[in-house]
Amino acid sequence: MNAALAIDDVQLLHAALDELSAAVEGEDHDLTQRLMDRYDGQVRAWLDGDQGQIDAGALHGLIARQQQLSIRMAARRDEAGEHITAGRRAVRASLAYLRAESLA
Repeated sequence: MNAALAIDDVQLLHAALDELSAAVEGEDHDLTQRLMDRYDGQVRAWLDGDQGQIDAGALHGLIARQQQLSIRMAARRDEAGEHITAGRRAVRASLAYLRAESLA
């Protein structure tokens, strides 16, 4: 594979990460899943197609961006979990007030 094609491939993978990041920020979960699957296929094809001629710097940059996105996704997951927990607490508190009110 020639160097120009490899650079184009890396740019396409970075563009795919941009698109995936936008879907994550937009909280479009179905689109995020589809884009993750597509990105995974693109990376696998890139790694398989280059037959060991992958630029280490390009791979490092790609992995760094993937890690940043994974960290953001985990943070959003944790925030969602906190909201769910808070919602459950509110429901339990409401039910407790209703029970106390009915006993009065």
